[in-house]
Amino acid sequence: MKMASNWKLCILGATAFTGLFFLAGCSSMSTAAGGTTANQPGSAPMVITVSDAPLGNILSAKITLSAIAVAPTGGSPVSVLSNPETVELSGLGAMQEPIELTSLAPGTYNSVTVTVSAAQVTYLDPTTGQPVTASATLSSPSVTVALNPALSFTTTSEVDLHLAFNLAQSFAISGSTVTFTPAISTSAAQVENENNTDREVEVTGMVVAISSTSITVQSGDSGQQFTFAINGSTLFPSGVTPATIAQNSIVQVKGQTQSDGTLLALSITPLVAGMMGSGQQEEGAKGIVVMVARNTAGNLTSFTMVPQEDFGSMMPSAMTLNVLVASSTTYGINEDATQLGLSASMFNASEIFPGQAVMVGGAMDSSGNLGATQITLGGENVAGVLAAAPQASGSNLDFSLALPVPSFLSSYEKLVTLNAVAGPNTQYGNGLTASSFTSLAANTPIQVHGYLLVDQSGNYLLTASEIAQPETPETPEGN
Repeated sequence: MKMASNWKLCILGATAFTGLFFLAGCSSMSTAAGGTTANQPGSAPMVITVSDAPLGNILSAKITLSAIAVAPTGGSPVSVLSNPETVELSGLGAMQEPIELTSLAPGTYNSVTVTVSAAQVTYLDPTTGQPVTASATLSSPSVTVALNPALSFTTTSEVDLHLAFNLAQSFAISGSTVTFTPAISTSAAQVENENNTDREVEVTGMVVAISSTSITVQSGDSGQQFTFAINGSTLFPSGVTPATIAQNSIVQVKGQTQSDGTLLALSITPLVAGMMGSGQQEEGAKGIVVMVARNTAGNLTSFTMVPQEDFGSMMPSAMTLNVLVASSTTYGINEDATQLGLSASMFNASEIFPGQAVMVGGAMDSSGNLGATQITLGGENVAGVLAAAPQASGSNLDFSLALPVPSFLSSYEKLVTLNAVAGPNTQYGNGLTASSFTSLAANTPIQVHGYLLVDQSGNYLLTASEIAQPETPETPEGN
């Protein structure tokens, strides 16, 4: 999210979605290209969020949204994006991410036009098995789709415009030629009518400020700042309190929009300590492991990852990042994974493998390597089809995903299907519930955000944090 003229946005992080973020010092907002100003007297605050249906062989997908406009009944399109915004989509999956906070006059809006000015993708080459980065040709930069049902409201309570990108239908990869045509589905509603899952956010970034009652984080994706309230219900890992979290450290916050439009932190997990003993600022990244190196004794010495987000001022802009591992490197999981029943002891150096999502922190050396002080298990986004209907197992639901080919898990780990489990704390999105999930038949497409581990017998298990059915892209108007 970019800062609009004459607006001061204090907002927290970017791996999640529909919340009204703390807004201070608001006056008029300048008109953005492609429409009229949205900041009219009596307007409702509006948040724009994005998500994606991931594509199995895409390791990173960054697009720049240059304009978004909604069209009212009988009126001219209204611009709701103040400045171009670049967002990484492949790391979202069933999660949603905020990209703009604006305002919109009450009325009825029937369509939305989205314009993309750039798209860059890192994908797994099916021939070499190596990651390749390419800038995509924009075959049709703008797309207009209907809001169905139309967004119609008369009050000034917050509204949410959600854009769900389908990467499989947006990107066309043929040899070394990549084209991008935005394939999206849209939905819009008043936030007060959305369920708790639709109001959750997840943000990873650097701590700008923290107290006993709030935390402000600069997102590693958008670079914007988001503020969450902290109260007695906020969960922390054992031994962690607001007083032990330092400024400049890197944290992951899972939060929820409140009825007054503020954000409440449901859980906070420190990922990187911040300043190292030498006074050097610690750097970090979040992404997918693509290569692992071990010594003759089988101990992990380094790995290569494709960053989807990075934290700190010294991180290189290269396609891949080489991470050096030492005996002093520590390992952990976030509080979200803990709530799903995973323990910190389940993730260690032997658990790191190509295709796994991780978050790392440490110091950059003169050669551009990151010396890892801490490695945290990251959230994995996996798309596939159900190999069979989910089966109840106590309080859990066991299921298997048939993986697309090519995908980084099928290429790196030779997986055809991936076993997964949903527990009592698993969330469901896009209208799916735990009950309706059990009724899904084999070959039903789903997308899962969760935590991937492998046991000593070589059995892979994805513990699901969120499950959703991918939304079908809408037919552009005029087609």
